[in-house]
Amino acid sequence: MTKSQYADRKTVGTLAIEAAKTLDTPVVGDMGHELMPALLDDLNTTIQSDPYDGEPFFIIIHEKKDLLLRNMILRRMVTTKKRPYPEDNLTVFWTNPKTQETRFCWSLPHKSTFVEYLLNPDRYPKEQIDDIKAYQANNLEHFGLKEVGKADDGNRFICAIPNFKDRPLVKQDKLQFKT
Repeated sequence: MTKSQYADRKTVGTLAIEAAKTLDTPVVGDMGHELMPALLDDLNTTIQSDPYDGEPFFIIIHEKKDLLLRNMILRRMVTTKKRPYPEDNLTVFWTNPKTQETRFCWSLPHKSTFVEYLLNPDRYPKEQIDDIKAYQANNLEHFGLKEVGKADDGNRFICAIPNFKDRPLVKQDKLQFKT
């Protein structure tokens, strides 16, 4: 058995091998019920890992369906000291281990779902709709970045906006998970 590097649980590969040995067919229902508590565990574990010895850092969360293992969802938790460039299908947090402060940066769905969000803005949080519109308009300032010039080959020079304040985390009383 192989343990996940992000939490104290088995890896997707180990679970897939064990599942293949049985004749059981899993029934997939509300995946959010299982994914959200695990996401919180992974996020807290990543924050506590303090990979940069007390320096503030960003946590990039990438989730996707696995192409080979049906009904499996792959989650990657990546840390970086530099503000990441906004990309679809990523959720980003900023955290400061010294002050124990964590802020929400953005969460962009996969670009194939942008139309659904934009055609039904009343079903989704306004901030997420604003993030999608800013991403489509290439509005880097919305994400705490700015263009500072161009290279001779046409590539842009991008840097983080100093002292940019990401969104504070807001407690949602209506979210309850049973453990």
